Amino acid sequence: MNGRPIRALFVVPLLGAGGAERHLTTVLPRMDPARFTPSVVCIGGEGDLFADLGAAGIAATALHLRKWQAARALRALISIIRRDRPDLVVVSGYNAETLGRIAARIAGVRHTIMWVHNASEITPRGVLHRAVDRGLIRWTSGYFGVAKVQREFLVQERGYPAGKIRTIHNGVDPALFDTATDRGVLTEFGVDQDDPVVGILGSLRPEKDHETFLRAARIVIDEVPRARFLVVGDGVCRSRLETLCSALGIAANVHFVGARADVGRMLCAMDVFALTSTTECLPMALLEAMACARPAVCTAVGGVVEVVEDGTTGFLVPKQDPAQLAAKIVGLLSDPHRARRMGRAGRRRVETEFGLDRSVEAAQREIEGLLSAEYTQVGGVHA
Repeated sequence: MNGRPIRALFVVPLLGAGGAERHLTTVLPRMDPARFTPSVVCIGGEGDLFADLGAAGIAATALHLRKWQAARALRALISIIRRDRPDLVVVSGYNAETLGRIAARIAGVRHTIMWVHNASEITPRGVLHRAVDRGLIRWTSGYFGVAKVQREFLVQERGYPAGKIRTIHNGVDPALFDTATDRGVLTEFGVDQDDPVVGILGSLRPEKDHETFLRAARIVIDEVPRARFLVVGDGVCRSRLETLCSALGIAANVHFVGARADVGRMLCAMDVFALTSTTECLPMALLEAMACARPAVCTAVGGVVEVVEDGTTGFLVPKQDPAQLAAKIVGLLSDPHRARRMGRAGRRRVETEFGLDRSVEAAQREIEGLLSAEYTQVGGVHA
């Protein structure tokens, strides 16, 4: 911009281990330093992925403020924006969406982008939140989504102008994920190297519906008694899910391994990857599993249907249907050749359609276009 890189300030609640946070911490380090200088402010604490930004040389600050300290957070954001003078502010996440855009407006930043990672209201919005959000539309330059399915939600439910919406698919770097099966990590959980392994990766939150995964596991075990199930991730539902395992009589076959830094290693130990969410956008975990050449059995929700080619890279099943989920898993465990073929097809799909470099370049082009001219027509889809 005027011969220098665009200064882009990203405002988020914190950098935990969720998909939206992983998206940010993979995209920013790949931005072209000749074109962009990104920086990050976390309104809350650092979170598990905060250190990844420092390792990549990206300036990041955590304010350590809670939701009830909104006024203080707003003042801090205004001060940072006035000091750093970014060319645009990008916001993502509940409190960041509101406070970041208000701070940018007060501090005189002309352009703001809201990067949206959900395709439905997981937590109902209050009347005040909805009113403030609608009031900020005129000051919001663009809305970035990560799946085409979001467009209807953003226009019909949120009321955002269609002409301000851009879809930039999530992406992962296939080079960072091995496709060979590696069972070494299973010794940590007492799983035999020859046991069939099914895994799920994601925060243990209600919308991820791990209950359906566990009920399907009960059915699979009846057919394949040696099957083992890895639950990778942590969250508020863990205790309830562990109790359900005991009630279903499958505690010996299910391993809650918690949040892991070695996601690729965990995926390469699986024969089948499962995703059972009742609502999704475009999950990073699914892309990572496909990059590891794991066949995927997923609920047909949100942007998942934009990624999984049913019958080719995996299977799509109705949400909250343990029987159908189990049937597809048993089919893949019973036919390793087909499972490997689907896994390889998934890897190729990531390489051609959902690569990280492709996603980053699409985002950079959209941001540059936004700063050079206002959005004047309905946007397209980029990946």
